[in-house]
Amino acid sequence: MVPVVFIIGVWSASDQILFPKWKGITKDFRECSLDGETVWGKSCGNIRLTKSLWFQEISIPSLNGYDLPGWFVPTRKNGISLHKGVVLFIHGGGSDRREFSRFIPFYLHQGFDVFSFDLSCHGEAPCRFPGLSFGSRESRDVLSAYLYFNQKYNNILMVGSSVGASSILIVLPLLKGVKAVVLENPGLSFERLILDSPESSGLPNWMVKTLVGLVLSRGKFDSLASPENSLPFAKDVPLLFIHSRKDSIVPYQHSESLAKLYSGPSEVWIPDFGSHGLIWDTNQSEYESKVRKLIQRNIKQ
Repeated sequence: MVPVVFIIGVWSASDQILFPKWKGITKDFRECSLDGETVWGKSCGNIRLTKSLWFQEISIPSLNGYDLPGWFVPTRKNGISLHKGVVLFIHGGGSDRREFSRFIPFYLHQGFDVFSFDLSCHGEAPCRFPGLSFGSRESRDVLSAYLYFNQKYNNILMVGSSVGASSILIVLPLLKGVKAVVLENPGLSFERLILDSPESSGLPNWMVKTLVGLVLSRGKFDSLASPENSLPFAKDVPLLFIHSRKDSIVPYQHSESLAKLYSGPSEVWIPDFGSHGLIWDTNQSEYESKVRKLIQRNIKQ
């Protein structure tokens, strides 16, 4: 019975890693739980339903071989004359484009058109491989969005959370036209994320390695593409790392280590408040002040 229980336990754990659910929010944009509204705002951030902003439904091609659906929210159509460029929102694992809807008004007022899209296997995007790949496939989606908008804008800003932030860092050496990046709670690598998680602390090393191997096999990705492997090859893009000391999913030390690996301009803000992906919600004014200063230093109208 012991081997059977072990196999079932490891398989169940790999399911939770490959197919995470953010606050129980489903991929059906028509549904919204109370928890979902608490973290993402009215209608779980679905601007189709709130009708609070003028936007377009657009899809962009991905290097992965499918189209990525997204919302394009322009400044001028929303009554804002200031125009500096475009901001690309890259959501976290188990999330979708709705995660960043509560940020849209702030970035519009900084003069940025907004593009928020679903990464592969998230939201309404296609899913040709099983689940989350912790930046392996998602980073190619990020690069695709950059290539698409780099043809149209001189100033590109990127904002990523968790796996989204890690995905940006993986392709950072190729993002030569990006003026600045806001990175909230990125991880060093997939293995370090699992090894450093609270759930792994009481397990023997061989069991954790078995779990990592199973996830890689089931998810059909390798772990060679990682922020810690990519950052030494990048140096030109200003980075703002934001990571809460109270983050129980990705330890804040990951951001500190990543900043040390980067030879380019960077700032690290480690507040004592907020949980994973929810620092803005805890202290909106200080969060926005940090981002506003990053924009003022690096992006001119």
